[in-house]
Amino acid sequence: MDPGSAVLVLAGLLLFTSLSDGLTPGEVSIVAGGGKPHVGDKDDCVDSAASMDGFFLDARFNYPWGLVFDKSDNSIYVADCGCPDTPHSNDRIRKISLSDSMVTTIAGSAQGYKDGVGPDAHFHHTAGMVVDEENAMLYVCDSANNVIRQVNIETGEAKTFAGNPEAGFQDGKGLYARFENPQGLYLDAKQSRMFVADTDNHVIRVMSMPDAVVKTIAGTKQKGLVNGKGSAARFYHPTQMAYDAYTDILYVSDHYNHVIRTINLQQGYDVGLLAGSPKGEPGYKDGHGTDARFNYPEGVAFDSTHRVLYVVEFDNNCIRMVSPEGIVKTLAGGPEGGYQDGPAEQARFFHPTGLTLDPTNKVIYVTDQFNHLIRSVTAVGHNYDGPAEMVYIEQNRPGPQGNYWTDPTAMVMLLGVVVFCVLLAARAVARKFCVKWR
Repeated sequence: MDPGSAVLVLAGLLLFTSLSDGLTPGEVSIVAGGGKPHVGDKDDCVDSAASMDGFFLDARFNYPWGLVFDKSDNSIYVADCGCPDTPHSNDRIRKISLSDSMVTTIAGSAQGYKDGVGPDAHFHHTAGMVVDEENAMLYVCDSANNVIRQVNIETGEAKTFAGNPEAGFQDGKGLYARFENPQGLYLDAKQSRMFVADTDNHVIRVMSMPDAVVKTIAGTKQKGLVNGKGSAARFYHPTQMAYDAYTDILYVSDHYNHVIRTINLQQGYDVGLLAGSPKGEPGYKDGHGTDARFNYPEGVAFDSTHRVLYVVEFDNNCIRMVSPEGIVKTLAGGPEGGYQDGPAEQARFFHPTGLTLDPTNKVIYVTDQFNHLIRSVTAVGHNYDGPAEMVYIEQNRPGPQGNYWTDPTAMVMLLGVVVFCVLLAARAVARKFCVKWR
């Protein structure tokens, strides 16, 4: 290839690279929320009136906890928990539309226990949630009320689906079942079942759908860290769950044991330890199986395409990746809490809790609880340039728009075009005057 052609090819490659360059796994950015972060010890709760609907950074959350991605309308639903037992406890179900970055409230207005429509419904310490996309229904752990609530996405009507405000430990149907501070759900719509992390009972329950018959499948009220089948196993404050349909394995974040557990649903609900200290010791360490360390793992999601479990850690302020073989690697963040968007090693979270996955675009969404924000993290296999909402924001947010001339990516693209055109013109002129490239 002659030098002129080589330069043209290189210029074209430069242009193509700048056009096709996407975000690598672990890139963190803000989705919605704003205001001041938490101040004080982690056990403190700063009461403030922070429940504003609005656009992107204008919206406000107050210690958001659980969340779930709904691919049917490209939205995220958020359990906006607030400070328990305070006048400004949000206890609302919020919606973030990723197509326009608008945040709205679909149910809830104040702390309490009341079925109703929209603001007439009352919750107390909303936690984990799942979405039934086919029937446009949310299921929410109303943890301090010891019940599972059902929220109609289209109408905002909330009603109790299972359990009773009186805490207890009892299998049964619907309102006759008893829970104690349930915090996590996983809906297996294909097999018409929903799993419940009954947190303060230290057990995992399964509920048939849609008739809500509750059955305990693993653990007992006696807390501990013991592997075994069914009631022989012990958990200590299990919080969230994820499911691998290929292996029929349920993953559980065993919060106070600082480990990730597995439940083999085909082999008598056999409970094992996937990763973390067999003695329940907290820490921060990547590694294999029992060599790895976690510090209060909470939200989890399993990507069946790349076969990776994503885990958010409350006290390690990070997102971890765990393979089905138990290999643990940090994706974004680290033990030092704070707030910073950017690449994996630079990003900072402040006690994140909930995690959900967009399985198509490979984007993780996280409730950054003490920053009062919803954040996004690019996952393995991420296939577009940043969260969809960021494109809309750049084009539509009121106020000064981004300057093309100060955007490094835009400048590289422009330079590639200019170089390509100049060299193409020079080659044409040279050929016209019979000058060969050598």
